[in-house]
Amino acid sequence: MGSILALFQIMRVALALTAVADVWTLMLLNIPGQPAIKDPVTQFVLAALASFFLYAFGMTLNDLLDSRRDRLFAPWRPIPSGRLGVPAVIVLSLVLMLLGLFSATLLSWFEPINFPVALTLAMIVSLLIVFYNATGKFLGYIGFIALGLIRGVNCLIGRPNAGFLILSLFLFTHIAVATAISYRLESKRPRLRIAGIWKLLIGVAFIDAFAVLIMLLRGSITRSVLIDATGPALVAVIYFAWVARQIFNHHEAPRKRGERIMLVGLFTLFAYDASLLAANGSFGGMAIILVLAAISYITFWAMRLAGKGITVGRPRYRIRASRP
Repeated sequence: MGSILALFQIMRVALALTAVADVWTLMLLNIPGQPAIKDPVTQFVLAALASFFLYAFGMTLNDLLDSRRDRLFAPWRPIPSGRLGVPAVIVLSLVLMLLGLFSATLLSWFEPINFPVALTLAMIVSLLIVFYNATGKFLGYIGFIALGLIRGVNCLIGRPNAGFLILSLFLFTHIAVATAISYRLESKRPRLRIAGIWKLLIGVAFIDAFAVLIMLLRGSITRSVLIDATGPALVAVIYFAWVARQIFNHHEAPRKRGERIMLVGLFTLFAYDASLLAANGSFGGMAIILVLAAISYITFWAMRLAGKGITVGRPRYRIRASRP
């Protein structure tokens, strides 16, 4: 049981469902001028597997490359605690990547053109994951942009020829900015300076503008698309207004605020997906995403409770009342 829990923890199974929801959202949208999905059941399963395995690959690789650091700062995690060995995790990460690419390869067979776009996107996601974990996380704002791109490109795998980049744009911006805010509050190294924040915002604005330009050139921005965008736009306003309040809440430790911003930010991805489908009028699809969100939330807290008994290396503090 302990090994299975460690496996689920290192793969971040609960949060991997956020990636599945992103892919499914684009597949569930009613996009004018776009043909219906040929084989819904098969394509939805393959898209879910591709995004799930690639997300799990990224999380596993992250823990693998950070295992030496975790021995000092987080020895209760699966690798430093000894519940999973390094050789086993190396094999696991490779298998997860290959399964993700294989699922995307099968998904490419359903594409209307003879070029495997889904596989190409999955390969781009894999390369971005390797870049971020090996180098990007040490490059400040470049790493945050890479993380945003992983999320933005991943959501296109299930329906790569739709030409609908609105969801990708919101997900990319959300992850890049939310991660940077959390990183700065937690005072992680290397430090994120004010100059780095400005470079991040400029980079995010440039990529967002490029995505909009692509949609303009393809004639994909229509009145219905703008209506669809109102859903995730409202979610973004609410989330970042809450983030601003967290930033200036000086009654709590910055590290704790940063961790909360990131965790809430990940679950907010479901809200982007569901709100986009609601604005699109795809209420059945919205219900599917909300069910997936509920499963993710319950799984997350179930794993948290199951992991309460793991105390290897956890710091224990005892505060004694002073005697008069």
